[in-house]
Amino acid sequence: MLTLQFGQCGNQLGYDLFSKVFADIQSTNTGVSHGANYEYTEKTVEKWFDGITTRGHHRARAILVDTEEKVVSKMYKDANASWIYRTNNIVCQSGGGSANNWAYGYGINGRRLSTAVSDIVRREIEKLDHFQGFFLLLSSAGGTGSGIGSRMVRDLREQYETKSIAAAIVLPFTFGEVCTQNYNTVLTLAKFSDTADLSVLIENEQMHAISTDLLKNSNAMLRDMNSIIAENLLAVLQPTSDTKHNVNFLASKVAAHPNFRFVTIRSAPHTPETSLPYEPEHDWNVYVRHLKQTLRVSKSQLELTNAQLKTPNPLPSKTAVSHAYSPCVANVLVTRGKSAGNDIATKDFRKKHLYPEWLTSDSFTHLHQERKFLNRDKFLALITNNSEIHRSLDMYLEKAWNSYKCAAFLHQYKQFGMEEDDFLRAFAKVENVMQEYKSLKGHNGS
Repeated sequence: MLTLQFGQCGNQLGYDLFSKVFADIQSTNTGVSHGANYEYTEKTVEKWFDGITTRGHHRARAILVDTEEKVVSKMYKDANASWIYRTNNIVCQSGGGSANNWAYGYGINGRRLSTAVSDIVRREIEKLDHFQGFFLLLSSAGGTGSGIGSRMVRDLREQYETKSIAAAIVLPFTFGEVCTQNYNTVLTLAKFSDTADLSVLIENEQMHAISTDLLKNSNAMLRDMNSIIAENLLAVLQPTSDTKHNVNFLASKVAAHPNFRFVTIRSAPHTPETSLPYEPEHDWNVYVRHLKQTLRVSKSQLELTNAQLKTPNPLPSKTAVSHAYSPCVANVLVTRGKSAGNDIATKDFRKKHLYPEWLTSDSFTHLHQERKFLNRDKFLALITNNSEIHRSLDMYLEKAWNSYKCAAFLHQYKQFGMEEDDFLRAFAKVENVMQEYKSLKGHNGS
């Protein structure tokens, strides 16, 4: 797998991701035999790294793309890292960024950097006997990650038509990071919905809430949120007992339908390190039930109950409140840690009420890995493609449309080649995707 990191957010997230990959394979508390751990480590290194330097540092199989040198310079010069980036895999044109403007990133900086990025991509792929696919990391708020990332996902699709492209797209805080973030987000989502096979949508507000509510970090910073994002992504992407498990496999399981390519990740448990010795460890089924509850919608309120921000309850709910569940196109549950035979009961995720009647194939997949993940006895991640995705799409679309109706900031985009028709096509694309998700109905219309 080849990872491409775009902009400040994508590069900082990528650095956290590779750091946690290395921490995972360096763990001594694995819970499995030496042979099983060796196999896991070999598969991990093959997926994420490309050789070792003479000083014993693993080289990350990644390409760093940015328009400002500060972030990438700090990362590849980190003397304390046990792994490194290849300096000739860094594409950085110092020019003051992309002005928080998707059009500038896509049309100007993207065009300037595309040849250099494409050359490195080709060189990296030519070194591989077997290529799993691409994994892109970016934020949709600014101009570099959103614009150059959108440009490169288009180029990659044109150049590698049969290869899988997955992306992690970090969505901005709804109360605003930059004034043009809603335009940038809609333009990015429109481009990725057409070109990427699988896009993991990550909401900054949700990550911040997990850090403050569950991890009790009242001073949560971006690096704390990136840490949670990186753990969620790794819980999905690290090796499992299924030898076919890779980017292409995940895309085929959770985003096979061309109209539904966006997914989110729910995970458990999240416990502050200082509380770990005092927190009870529940059995597998408590966590499985908890993750299913994150799909629950209150019929009275018609909104997601956000069980993700609650601690798992070992006792099933005895209340008489009636609940519906967000209809799902597909779900993939990844469990990591020691199990005993069939003690992980996943039957609730196979029930018909979770899925539309028109689905004829099995829409639920369970993957397991006996080895502990980052020294944790149990960790679960649910990759879900469900109707509630329409809520975040609707929110950014509405805000962008309100700005467009007032012609706010349009001149900033037009000076870099964008016309009003380009906006309208992006609006229409995201609107169509949103309506597809919104119209999903489970069995019996629930």
